[in-house]
Amino acid sequence: MYTRIIPLIVLTSLAAQADVLTPVQRFFGMGGQFPDYEEAAVDGDFGIAEAPYSPADSDLGVQEILVERSGVSSIIFDFYTSVFRTDNAPSGNVLTNEESWISSSTASLAWRPHIANGWFGDFGISEDFVRFDNNSALAYENFSSRIGIYKNFPDLDDSILFVRYEYQRLTTGSLTDGDYNAQRIRVGVQKLLWAAPGKQFGGTLSTAYEWSAKPQSLERNEISLDLYYRHAITDSIYSLATARGYYYDYDQGGREDWATSLSLGLYWQATATLPPTHRFSMIETTPIPAV
Repeated sequence: MYTRIIPLIVLTSLAAQADVLTPVQRFFGMGGQFPDYEEAAVDGDFGIAEAPYSPADSDLGVQEILVERSGVSSIIFDFYTSVFRTDNAPSGNVLTNEESWISSSTASLAWRPHIANGWFGDFGISEDFVRFDNNSALAYENFSSRIGIYKNFPDLDDSILFVRYEYQRLTTGSLTDGDYNAQRIRVGVQKLLWAAPGKQFGGTLSTAYEWSAKPQSLERNEISLDLYYRHAITDSIYSLATARGYYYDYDQGGREDWATSLSLGLYWQATATLPPTHRFSMIETTPIPAV
């Protein structure tokens, strides 16, 4: 088993809305919407294997290494917790929303076995716990699961195509009483757009079709774009900047939502290969409210 523990502390002002299904949920990255399939292709956390830096790199370019795939697929366990500050904690009534601290803790399991001919399976479950120190704010839990497949296509400039089934369920203070659930199919492409020694720029574009939701008024389709830039400062320290945008088209009422967020983080990876792998980070984020 390959274990990763990621404790996070975040001090920021988060524009949370009364509807927990929109900006606040996507800002936390809940439901595993952006699993990094590039990282799953090699051992380690940095996505592509590169030769050590040398003075000739400017002439040779990026030296990618083919990493031998292990015969046993790892089960990846993630746990992380975050602390946020918001001036608009969702209470169920927009007129009573107030300032609050937010704690968000997530535990997840993922398994990505090789199936055949370069196709990999993608199986995962996660549970998020969101709590507010303001008693009027609605604490909630988010359960999500996915079953899918993905493959790297060299003929498409090493683009990774994926398709998966997703099930999502929200509860408020109880793991048995569901307040919301939805089933959807997501299709997308993930691409490393540019790479140089110690630098990576890439992104994920996906669309999701939702055929079932409860309550039905929240049934919607989605288009999302996720971009990232990663810069290695040393062998164990790197910075990560992300930009994410979403468009939601609801089936009822003519409702259309836009949501965007920006973040900038500094990560220290204490160990790269020995399980368990511990990574500690201090992240400062600048979210942009939904329109």
